[in-house]
Amino acid sequence: MASVPPPLPNSSFCPVESVKLSKSLYCKGNRSPRLLETARRSRTSYSSYFHQISSLCKEGLLEEAFSVLNKLESENFQTGPDIYGELLQCCVYQRAVAQGLQIHARVVKSGPFFSKNVFVETKLVIFYAKCGLSELASDLFSRLSKQSVFSWAAIIGLHCREGSNENALICFSQMLERGFIPDNFILPNALKACAALNFVGFGKGIHGYALKMGFGCCAFVASSLIDMYGKCRTLEDARKMFDETPERSLISWNSMIVSYVQNGMNKEGMEIFYDMRVEGVQPTRATISSFLSACANSGSLDEGRQAHAIAVSGGLELDNILGASFINFYSKFGMMEDAELAFQRICDRDAVTFNLIISGYVFNGLTDKAFYMCEKMVSENLRYDSVTMSSIFSASSYAGCLEVGKCGHGYSFRHNLEPDVVVASRLIYMYAKFRKINEARRVFDLSSQRDPVMWNAIIAAYAQAGLSGEALKLFYQMQLEEVLPNVISWNFVIFGFFKNRQPSVAKDLFTQMQFAGVKPNLHTWTMLICGLTQNGCAYEAIRYFHEMQEAGFSPSNACIVSVLLSCLEMGFTSMGKAIHGYITRHKLSGCLCVTTSLVKMYVECGNVISVKKISESMPFKEIELYNTMTYACTLQGGSKEILFEPERVVLTGMLPACSLDAVVDDDLKILRNLPNGQWNGKNGAVPLCG
Repeated sequence: MASVPPPLPNSSFCPVESVKLSKSLYCKGNRSPRLLETARRSRTSYSSYFHQISSLCKEGLLEEAFSVLNKLESENFQTGPDIYGELLQCCVYQRAVAQGLQIHARVVKSGPFFSKNVFVETKLVIFYAKCGLSELASDLFSRLSKQSVFSWAAIIGLHCREGSNENALICFSQMLERGFIPDNFILPNALKACAALNFVGFGKGIHGYALKMGFGCCAFVASSLIDMYGKCRTLEDARKMFDETPERSLISWNSMIVSYVQNGMNKEGMEIFYDMRVEGVQPTRATISSFLSACANSGSLDEGRQAHAIAVSGGLELDNILGASFINFYSKFGMMEDAELAFQRICDRDAVTFNLIISGYVFNGLTDKAFYMCEKMVSENLRYDSVTMSSIFSASSYAGCLEVGKCGHGYSFRHNLEPDVVVASRLIYMYAKFRKINEARRVFDLSSQRDPVMWNAIIAAYAQAGLSGEALKLFYQMQLEEVLPNVISWNFVIFGFFKNRQPSVAKDLFTQMQFAGVKPNLHTWTMLICGLTQNGCAYEAIRYFHEMQEAGFSPSNACIVSVLLSCLEMGFTSMGKAIHGYITRHKLSGCLCVTTSLVKMYVECGNVISVKKISESMPFKEIELYNTMTYACTLQGGSKEILFEPERVVLTGMLPACSLDAVVDDDLKILRNLPNGQWNGKNGAVPLCG
């Protein structure tokens, strides 16, 4: 580690403060046996004290070590740099700031011989850096009589932990300029800073330096390089580094899995996990957590369950990290009972695990349970943070509980959570849901940090309220305040004009968006096509549907439904049949809304044969599909072709079909099939169908 002490600078340090000798014992040319014996006993006694203090420090018994130190000084021994070093190292392990400050005071009190000792100075820099006392560490580092690799490692590591990544790289560069050679503990910190800043070029320079200095085989450096390339989204370099590592450590395997998962390449991350298992490397909690994230993101339920079994069979402790991964995994699949079971088995639950189970409830629409878990969180003496409040505001929106949301707003204000960007944006969304635009605007105006998320939230609030003009004003004001709009910003503004029945303005904004260099995403295309269809611009909706596919996007179900409606409006039967082929090729016929829209299109085009084929190919039929097919035959006069076991809702479509053909017997047959005796043969009463 970077805190490993350098060799003691002066092993000949005399531990005895004073040995009072008479002139008769110290005459010229005469070495008294008594003097030699006294010095030998003094060295033996001091060595004994040192070993006692060292053993106690290694066991973490800092108070006992201080007691021995006091005893040593009471016998007129001068504490040496070696003892100070042991005590400071123990303070580092225990983050004992008060005791470390006390040692520093003792060092200063002992005089410049000790306070300017390179070994003690370096140890003090390491102590302050590890304990997060950045100002003291930086000040002492700048006044070092002689810098070393260990002091540079301490200050670079401090900058990385505090997120001062640019300063970390500046120190790394200064260290090289002054002729110091970084070791295999400094290089990973520098690579970590490169990853945080996305400085892949700087990272490649460090990679070349590491190879030149012979660190290519170091597992610690190799895993840091994989992690750096992964976070900089250069997955090819990360995989090449992984493949070229001669001895892959567990950290290297984990880094490669995490790199794939963080970049959305979940299948590749899962494959690395399988390779890891084949090579006999036992996964850790971190490995299982990353694999579960990949399974949750890719919809791989069975694989995630297998990972759960591996964790149980491997005896991995269900701590907060692994438990949180299980909660997140099962929540995304809607399996809240399994998520609850994982939550209950975590011994020492923290705010993160509570936030995950609460957000899982909100995600699955279980708002009552989410509110109950918030109460339980308070009962376990845990405070709400910004994530908790965001979930509470979302739950309030879903459940229609404005009062709960207002109480949460008050809590956020009292505990200084309102300035948080996530909390403020969720507040805006919540007030917009209840059409409280003034309250939403007040939250926005009082916010000191207006990032793109905040701007998007307030623009969305006005757009959803149909106030497209105000949304556009905010969109321009956002740019005046030097906040560049992203694709989400454009989407909300375009949506506002579609909702306000202004499709021409929405189309102009879509064109401006492309001129501005912002690429439309799938949501943009879907909104554009759906908006044009709903505003009667069927031809243009079909045109943009073709452009979307040319841009490499696969249409969503909502997009396909909208285009089918446009084909129906324009009478483009051939186009509708082409979309039918697309639906068949991509196996989308199992989606009820898509199939129903397809049937409606064929109905209006008078193609009952295609309707029958679709009906026969469906493994199951929902009421909505029955109604559509019934309505088709009603228009075509084909009542005999639709006699089947009816649901109550279907009757409104079936009876007119029979009446058109004047088939009274068929009418009676239908009515007698009503469930639960709803047909009364005497009076012919039929309950109203909803």
